[in-house]
Amino acid sequence: MKSLFSFAFFIFISAVSYSQDLRGQWNGSLHVQGSELKLIFHVAKPDDVYKSTMDSPDQNAKDIVVTTTSFNFPTVRFEISSIGAVYEGVISNDQATITGKWMQSGVTLPLILERKKMP
Repeated sequence: MKSLFSFAFFIFISAVSYSQDLRGQWNGSLHVQGSELKLIFHVAKPDDVYKSTMDSPDQNAKDIVVTTTSFNFPTVRFEISSIGAVYEGVISNDQATITGKWMQSGVTLPLILERKKMP
């Protein structure tokens, strides 16, 4: 009985861990000095390592390389060395939003990212 419980628990934990995934498009907006600045993160996972780029459409910036993308459920971290920025957040249990903070040039701003729903 004990081994059956252990096996079932292992299967449950494996299924939950396997379903945690950061891949996809994440959209959000920074509110800076009365204006809105849209940010879009594109996250892929080739070769079991997360790779990301960021777009800032309001600044006509596209495909900015995210130097480091880390995801250790529920913590998400994007580091963008080229602009001296870091985003740290916590992904929701349903993996639809990341609530966190954008840090750049000594300024910290709240930023909520929402996963773009696929058609």
